[in-house]
Amino acid sequence: MDRETAAKLVSEDCQQYLDNIVEMLNAPYFAENDMEAVSISKEYVEVRKKINPRDINSNGFWHGGVIYGVMDHTFAIISNIEGHAVGQNSNVNYYRPGRGDTITTKAKFINVSHSLYHVYVEAFDGEKMVASGIFTSFRLQEVHR
Repeated sequence: MDRETAAKLVSEDCQQYLDNIVEMLNAPYFAENDMEAVSISKEYVEVRKKINPRDINSNGFWHGGVIYGVMDHTFAIISNIEGHAVGQNSNVNYYRPGRGDTITTKAKFINVSHSLYHVYVEAFDGEKMVASGIFTSFRLQEVHR
């Protein structure tokens, strides 16, 4: 994704971090798994992924790894807006099987400290939540909020 296209998805408070955001949107995992950013701000990120036949498990539902992968990259985007961060841990709860054509994930900060981000991420099949989780990342460089 180029800067001009990304700039249209990004809120005013994130324009100064556009290089970091473009880097996350061009990550091979994001691009090669048909994910697309819907909305990006310092406090909220939404991502959508079209479900492909390879994303379906043996029962005909979304594979749990696919759900987790989209949640994890949504978390990565919000955690890397202002500077580099790496995931430390996550705890995901799955509530129901995903069956639709599109998975949507939404991430928002729970807590920001000097060295850690705690992020709440939800995954949806239409209006129904299929999973949610708490993700923690370690901030690799000082950023100013």
